[in-house]
Amino acid sequence: MMTQPIQMFENLTSETSPAGGNDIAKTTAALSFEERKMLELRARYARAELVANGLADALLWLGRQYTRLVGAIKADFKVRAAESQLFRMSDRELADIGLTRGDIHFAIRESAVEGIAPEIAHARAVPAANENLRRVA
Repeated sequence: MMTQPIQMFENLTSETSPAGGNDIAKTTAALSFEERKMLELRARYARAELVANGLADALLWLGRQYTRLVGAIKADFKVRAAESQLFRMSDRELADIGLTRGDIHFAIRESAVEGIAPEIAHARAVPAANENLRRVA
């Protein structure tokens, strides 16, 4: 097994620093005053664009959350109105539409989230655990 020689910290590179070290004086010494000003200006514009994009995304997210909140409140008002309408009906009127007072909450909530209720029509019947499978003839 070969060992690597010990390297000094200045000679090491990473993904963020250029090869040969990260000496700012070397790179900025070759730039003129106008080039440095343009570089700073571009960096400021890039920073400002990043902040503006972040703020725009945050405002759009807040708008979507507000829309969802208002939609949920409206849906809740509709569900409560339907429940109160059914609770105002007499037992005879509820029986005519096939409901009892105990079924009102379930019937309204099920219709409010239509499509989310589990479908068990395709489920196979499971015999009871205590069912005697060997029937005596």
